[in-house]
Amino acid sequence: MAQKSEMFKIIHDQEQEENRDSKEEKKEGGLIKLEPGQSESLGFPNVRALMRPVQEAEVSLARVDQHLVTINEIDPQALSQYSRLATALIVAAIKNPPLKRILIASAHHSEGRTCVLLNLAVALAKAKKRVLVVDTDLMRPSVGRLLGVDTEIGLVEALTEGVAPEATITRVSPIGFDILPTRAQFLNSAELLASGDFPRFIAEIDSYYDFILFDSAPLLSSADASLLILNTHTTIMVVRPGVTTTEQMSKAIAMMSEESLFGVVMNRVPK
Repeated sequence: MAQKSEMFKIIHDQEQEENRDSKEEKKEGGLIKLEPGQSESLGFPNVRALMRPVQEAEVSLARVDQHLVTINEIDPQALSQYSRLATALIVAAIKNPPLKRILIASAHHSEGRTCVLLNLAVALAKAKKRVLVVDTDLMRPSVGRLLGVDTEIGLVEALTEGVAPEATITRVSPIGFDILPTRAQFLNSAELLASGDFPRFIAEIDSYYDFILFDSAPLLSSADASLLILNTHTTIMVVRPGVTTTEQMSKAIAMMSEESLFGVVMNRVPK
């Protein structure tokens, strides 16, 4: 899928540290399924099956990482850039379907990749899109930690124990997006992602979301991201000035085709 890559800048001060559901939907977990033609007969021609996770976690501003600016809304300039990135993805998805599985990648750790992913998820959710975040950084999972939420089950259990999707996915409220977390380090990460269970699981939940965002281990230190590229539609590279060299970024991007790169986010650019 050929498309023009874009550049986005997320500006932060370097001194900083690093519902749409109705009440009825929240009563029980599972999948809402409509028979063919039923949605049209009810007057909702675009309604499709929805995911209702069994688990729900409420985000507290006291526990959420302060770099999740789309949640704490303390940085208007960064907020506008995430809104721009979300809009660019929405437009691209309309023009180039299917474009919903987005890999968020970086060359190394400490570039703010997971924060960028979660901020983007919130921006998409605010745009009324159904969003799932999958924590596929199995060596250093951090989605739950940055959100300040605890879960009892997640991606590893879904793949190794065959747990149903609605039992492993957690609804994050009041923001209104879902997460499929990894609760602890999983050493055989490449083996798990290369198994047939992973693409089968993603295919099973694919139709319930507008966008599925995948976190990953860094491109230059793990083969996991290369495996994820095979199961996603496009990639956003996160680069932090002063952390990633030009040579390192070139090596990381060389691992992808030009068509698979959606754009580059320059993260935590000094004001």
